[in-house]
Amino acid sequence: MNPFLASPQARWMLVDDSESILIMLSAVLENLTGATIECHTTPQAALAALQAAPESYQLVITDFEMPGMDGVELCRRLRALAPAQKIILATGSGFFTEAAARHAGFSALLDKPFPLPQLKAALAKTLGASPENVSANLVAA
Repeated sequence: MNPFLASPQARWMLVDDSESILIMLSAVLENLTGATIECHTTPQAALAALQAAPESYQLVITDFEMPGMDGVELCRRLRALAPAQKIILATGSGFFTEAAARHAGFSALLDKPFPLPQLKAALAKTLGASPENVSANLVAA
């Protein structure tokens, strides 16, 4: 049993202005979880998608540095639409600590580039699965 999926229809959203990161991370996440991964290269597109269906996404993973709107502002706006939304910040800025990310409204922090065990730990923390189940139940990408 996969510890991350609430249902076979689980949808996750990735937001990053780098298409190569979106392609790589969506492939890893699909392999690990079986979730449907929706990718957006702009925060504005992600916000519009969540506005159209605020309860549709089990998880959002967003970059911090993006043109037009940073990840913190996107998180704030997403939370205004769906207060319980689980949102992970994935950044290579080096600016954030786990505590700062939580204070900004994120569920967890991923420092880019992140290894698979760090990704699994962030998913476990955010989605309420135990790290032991993550290691035992997910296949390596």
